[in-house]
Amino acid sequence: MSSFVEIPNPSGFKIESLFRDNNFTVPLYQRNYAWGKDEVKDFWDDLQDIIEGKRNSHFFGQIVTFKNERGEQEIIDGQQRLTTSLIFMSAIRDIAIKLGQRVQGTPTDINADDEIGDTLRMIRTQVRKSIRGTKDDQPSLVVQQHVEDQYSDETLEDFFKKLTHSRISENDRKTSSEPKKNMFNAYDDITKWVNTSIKSEKELGAQIDHLQTIFDAFFDHFYIVMISAPSRQDAFTIFETLNSRGKDLKASDIIKNRVMSLMYEDLDNANQSWNKITSQLDNNSDRITRFIRTYWASRYRVVSESRLYREISDKVSTVVEAQKFLDDLSSLVELYTVLESPTSPKAHYNYFENERLTQQLDILNRLHVLLYYPIVLALEHRNFSESDKLTVVRKIISVFIRFRTIMNRGTNKLESGFSDVAHQIWSLNLSNVNAIIDYMDEHLLPSNNQTKASFEAMTKEGGQRGAKKWTLVYLLAELYDAVYDDFDDDTLYQRTFSDDNYRLVQIASNPELEDYVNYFGNWTILEKNLAKLDFKTMAQLITALSQSSLTANHELATQLQNVDWNIDTIKQRQGLFTSSVVTIW
Repeated sequence: MSSFVEIPNPSGFKIESLFRDNNFTVPLYQRNYAWGKDEVKDFWDDLQDIIEGKRNSHFFGQIVTFKNERGEQEIIDGQQRLTTSLIFMSAIRDIAIKLGQRVQGTPTDINADDEIGDTLRMIRTQVRKSIRGTKDDQPSLVVQQHVEDQYSDETLEDFFKKLTHSRISENDRKTSSEPKKNMFNAYDDITKWVNTSIKSEKELGAQIDHLQTIFDAFFDHFYIVMISAPSRQDAFTIFETLNSRGKDLKASDIIKNRVMSLMYEDLDNANQSWNKITSQLDNNSDRITRFIRTYWASRYRVVSESRLYREISDKVSTVVEAQKFLDDLSSLVELYTVLESPTSPKAHYNYFENERLTQQLDILNRLHVLLYYPIVLALEHRNFSESDKLTVVRKIISVFIRFRTIMNRGTNKLESGFSDVAHQIWSLNLSNVNAIIDYMDEHLLPSNNQTKASFEAMTKEGGQRGAKKWTLVYLLAELYDAVYDDFDDDTLYQRTFSDDNYRLVQIASNPELEDYVNYFGNWTILEKNLAKLDFKTMAQLITALSQSSLTANHELATQLQNVDWNIDTIKQRQGLFTSSVVTIW
């Protein structure tokens, strides 16, 4: 936000006093617990440095809160650290309980050692006082009331309370909830690492002392700086200021904070809208960020992920703009997921009534082309018909094939060029399909002469899967259709893509061909039932080509029977297709 907020004096807390003196709550609009193995391992490594005496203390980071009307510190930033802290203490407590059971089963001389029992009781007491919520007192940390679990109706809050106040059972581990999985994975990893550490001591008493050392290292030597703002809006602003570089958070996380801070008076509805958007992207921060970046490229311009938040914060600065931002994302997110995977699941294949449009999008997807997304989002935003979308998508394929596949130019210019087209559509500067095609021809489509010259020397590596495979399969199928009439509009996609009926075959690979071995003219496609992984002789290949249903392969078989296959014949065959290239694309 543009208004200046003076950051309150921060308070430093050891973990011991942080939880003793505060009640924390994670509001619904916050992201869920997301720390994975790497982040939890970093936490353990920092703790190990204290245990081993490499450092006297560890700064565990900052948290930003504001005290709500119930007297709770509502967490705006820092829930991952606080949640992990309680999971760690719960693991320590449960290990202490197991060690206590071992003490009770030991000979009398150890059982009589009051110090051992006192140590374990003290650890458990300190953990209980930090976690709280066992009787009528309020828990020190309450997480979101979040469900989204196909196996259970138990909320995330109830699951977390069970984890931190007793122990989760094997049945509790059967869950589809990502935050629940993250929580018990953190608990399991911490338990494993602590047990491994204490088992370095052979005697039970020494193991208990070492457990105390681990607990004290965290309880007394980790500290956190807490900034408690006077209002929720100020807390949002402070969080935004402290995290504006986005180093520790995904861009989507800090963008969410931006929107919520602007819409704090209607926070529940804003949060519901955000969750409906992000749930379609599996609440995956990377996918959410890519979607927002694509939307921004469509509406305005291409910006890097590192600059995305700053760009948005400059333009989204009022409640009205924040609501418009959410409305746009809501209207486009389903289409975006279709672009990511046009034919799977079935609902994606049926998203468009025009099957040809779906097929062309699938071709782009198989070629691993993503840069065009902003154009399709802009067409959707401006309510273009599906037939118009199909026309534009075909032109996108032409541009990509000429620009990237044949001429091998870099993607940066193409990305900014596609974004420019999208912005012109969004802004109504290009208001009909003819204007869009003319604009793309003028600004993005390489000339016929440039394309022909590049195609005559074009090389491509093959492959049995992925974009390398599909690029060559697509080029060959389209050219065989144009030159030999081997396909038609109704069968080309079905036979080559949907049925995946053909395998790439390199005509020759002898060393004399040198770099020409990967020339386009040295490739063909052959039905899978005829194709072998390796034709040991040219005669075997000729036989297979002769049995193919493709006229192009019959012509090739005849050529191979009558002439030596060498550099000149490869160049000649490649030249045969050159004039058709600029007709097709």
